[in-house]
Amino acid sequence: MSTAVQKDRIPHAVRSAKMQQRLSKAAFEVIREVGYANFRTSAVSKRAGVSQGAQLHHYPTKDSLAIAALEYAYGEAREKFEQNLANSESSDDLLNLILQDSADFYLSDYFMVALDILMAGGKNEELHKQLTGMSRQFRDQVERAWLEKLVDDGWSLTLAEDVLALSHSLVRGFATRALIRNDQAEFDRLLRRWREMVSLLADK
Repeated sequence: MSTAVQKDRIPHAVRSAKMQQRLSKAAFEVIREVGYANFRTSAVSKRAGVSQGAQLHHYPTKDSLAIAALEYAYGEAREKFEQNLANSESSDDLLNLILQDSADFYLSDYFMVALDILMAGGKNEELHKQLTGMSRQFRDQVERAWLEKLVDDGWSLTLAEDVLALSHSLVRGFATRALIRNDQAEFDRLLRRWREMVSLLADK
């Protein structure tokens, strides 16, 4: 294979990756605005400013665009998680940082769009399997990282696992409740109460 041919393939791969990123972001934005029930693939190419042929080349079906949108959402959420994880090196309040990281995800548009796609995609067994697999992989990685931080900080494995599960469930519950009643003051108050309760457990 000639060197010229090898060099020519690199820019093409880069352009392809950029186009996929552009389309996946556009799919996410369209679903965020109109909901998955009203999601139309034609709106994605329009939002991305590309031809429908270019879109179909990369994502030929609605299902493939749904997967791309979810990948985009989790990719963006991962960047915020990695920032919070890095901040743990200099934080003296690990639990507060974990709760903040949980809120950063579950109170974000990334989670709401992911939830919308997961709920709507449940009728398609194969799509649902792919979507839930992606979701579990992302959250398992996040929760495993925080679990290791707590254990390194001196928490017992059992207590760390329980506190993490309960903390994420608390924030996730408020996120879904906010769809009906969004009370930030109540959320902040109950999170403070939860931190106080966990602090007593951790001190024992």
